Amino acid sequence: MKEFLIARGLGRVESVYYADYESREDNLTFADVADGLNDRFREEGFIDEHGRARCRMNVIVHSTGGLVIRHWLWRYYLREGRPRAECPVRRLVMLAPAHFGSPLAHRGKSFLGALFKGRWKIGDFLEVGRQLLDGLELAAPYQWWLAERDLLREDPPYRADAVHTTVLVGIEDYKGLRGWVNKPGTDGVVVIAGTNLNCAALRVDGSGTNAGPGQGPVRWVRSDPPEDFAWAVLEGVDHGSIVDVVAPGRENAVTRALLRALGTQSAEDFRAHQQELAAITEQTYRRTKKPRYQQFLLRAMDDQDVPVRDWTVEFFVFRRPARGRPEVIRRQTLRPEELEASERIHRLLTAEFHTHSVDPVYRRMLVDVDAVRDELARIERRWGTPPVLSAKVHVPRVDRGIEYRLDTLQNVVLYDPLDPRRGGLSFFYPNTTTLVELRVDRLTRYVRLGTEPVKH
Repeated sequence: MKEFLIARGLGRVESVYYADYESREDNLTFADVADGLNDRFREEGFIDEHGRARCRMNVIVHSTGGLVIRHWLWRYYLREGRPRAECPVRRLVMLAPAHFGSPLAHRGKSFLGALFKGRWKIGDFLEVGRQLLDGLELAAPYQWWLAERDLLREDPPYRADAVHTTVLVGIEDYKGLRGWVNKPGTDGVVVIAGTNLNCAALRVDGSGTNAGPGQGPVRWVRSDPPEDFAWAVLEGVDHGSIVDVVAPGRENAVTRALLRALGTQSAEDFRAHQQELAAITEQTYRRTKKPRYQQFLLRAMDDQDVPVRDWTVEFFVFRRPARGRPEVIRRQTLRPEELEASERIHRLLTAEFHTHSVDPVYRRMLVDVDAVRDELARIERRWGTPPVLSAKVHVPRVDRGIEYRLDTLQNVVLYDPLDPRRGGLSFFYPNTTTLVELRVDRLTRYVRLGTEPVKH
């Protein structure tokens, strides 16, 4: 890729800079990598000692590099509230970035992962970069934390009038022996839907502490995710070959998109680039006939913002009540046709479910959106009315004196296509990631107000 960029006149040998980090060091964190990257940028003269731009930079990252550059941009520019002109990055190209994880990350932390990919030196034997892999694992708390800071904000930096950001990802699985690692909806390593910077946040609040006047338990915290960036799914490449095909003398979809991304001149020009890549993505899915997925990251919190580690969620479909706009389905008994349909919907929604290996508060679902929509349409044809999709949250009692109030989270309505109050909002958006927070009310009998002491 370096030689390709030089051959195309995009830089001299000495101006193409590589940053490296010991990715298999267990104690290394994303904050360490971002800090080290900032030091190197300062040493190279890209920024001054105060972090102000001394030049304009085009940055190309691959895989984990997507999280690294986002963390760096947040830490040194967004968090500090610096003026946009002080940031040196003008254009950013992300190749198969791991924004919302990889199914391979938790395998890398296993004994076999350490045996085949870990270090073999005395002192750090079998180290695999455990903290980085924790952040790369599906449903990682780190991914949620970073998204709240750079994506789910009023002024995300990845915009046509700020950092021109292009994301490219392949749609092919790994071939040959490497094919055993393939998972649905990936390029062999990262989740395709998770490479997209489109991210929304939804809160299902059963505690009542965060709901405004007249609001039900379901509330879109941020339903207008940043869309002012370019994103494309490309045929013929996987997670590794999307880099390998960029070489001197090569002409293909990746090289064309890369050169176009590095040459955008204005907000209008960049938006034209967006439209071009959107058309390529549509063509890719039309030709490959592969399903489009949506990724859901879920976590459970109580009314005091304390994580709830032990919880489960079930999904159901009900016939919509003839009157009213239900927020919660009060009827507890499912009719036979509802039970059968609910079992199918639940299987579709939870077919690819993962609980984070270090922090079980966080879970992930990968959903084939077209398959779910087709099933909902079949149910509507059979019932003669659109079904209502609901969720039921279960949290076990902690002990005899501490439990959770769950009555408002029993069959809470997530999707009702006939409810005008939802403003046309769906629950399903292909090729996106939705953060879903479940809030429950924790109750205790160990704290009371009175003048008589409690007898034990």
